[in-house]
Parts: sequence; C-alpha cells; structure tokens
Amino acid sequence: MVGAKVKKIDGYKLWYSGFNKATNRVGILVKKDFLERAVEVRRKSDRIMSVKLVVDSDIFNIFSIYAPQIGLEKDIKRFF
Repeated sequence: MVGAKVKKIDGYKLWYSGFNKATNRVGILVKKDFLERAVEVRRKSDRIMSVKLVVDSDIFNIFSIYAPQIGLEKDIKRFF
C-alpha cells in the first residue's frame, strides 16, 4: 500500500494514502451504500485525509489522522 490509491474490498471502498511502506499510512473505508454520496476525497499528506459525504441535506466530513508516535524526533512532531 504505497501511494494515493483506491481499492474495492467486499462491498466497501478504501481510499488510502501512504508513501513509505514502513510508516505513515492513513485510510478511510466507506460502505458501498454510501459511495454515491462521497463527493470529495482529499489527501493532504500520508498522515491526513478526508472524505466528504452528502446524505440528504446533511454534509459529513470524515477525517483520518495518523499522528506522530512516541519515540519520533521532536521536529517531526512539531511539523505535524
């Protein structure tokens, strides 16, 4: 799972982003019933992404955020 891609898995759709095989991957899994309601997918980085769903007159912004872990350098955490 490297890059910014989409996969269909057992009636779900997975949007994901990750540029390093070992670290920093993030994804959002959406059930097929809601796929036609997904109007926007934003991949800000390999740590932050969002999917916007429109359901009736409501708008839902779903975020997935992978924060730096304990043990990483302070500069990495500050940049995040």
